[in-house]
Amino acid sequence: MDFSLLIRLEFFVFRKMKTNFCAHPVYHHNKERIIAHFMICYTALLIFRLLEKKLDLYGTHFTVENIIETLKNMNVANIEDLCYMSTYTCSQTCTALNAVFDLGLDKKYYQPKELNKKIKKISG
Repeated sequence: MDFSLLIRLEFFVFRKMKTNFCAHPVYHHNKERIIAHFMICYTALLIFRLLEKKLDLYGTHFTVENIIETLKNMNVANIEDLCYMSTYTCSQTCTALNAVFDLGLDKKYYQPKELNKKIKKISG
């Protein structure tokens, strides 16, 4: 592999991690910790790239930035332990994620059992 290509690839990945994931340099001295840190960063980037590609196959394009912003804003509020109310408004990204992964994220209110099922579905 061309050395200049490696440098450009490393710069691209670092820029994405720094910009999208608020990553910063972490100085590890233990070989296992260095490898673990790299794998965590790589896995996070891979997951978002796969999400981006899956949404592209669905016919929509959203950047990693769009996906992260949407997921950060998706919160629910507990209403007296009876139900949860979504505090987010459904965006184009949310609608596409909902269509691709069939998560039912477009509702205003959720029963605790519904959210637990969604969590189990995502966790696999």
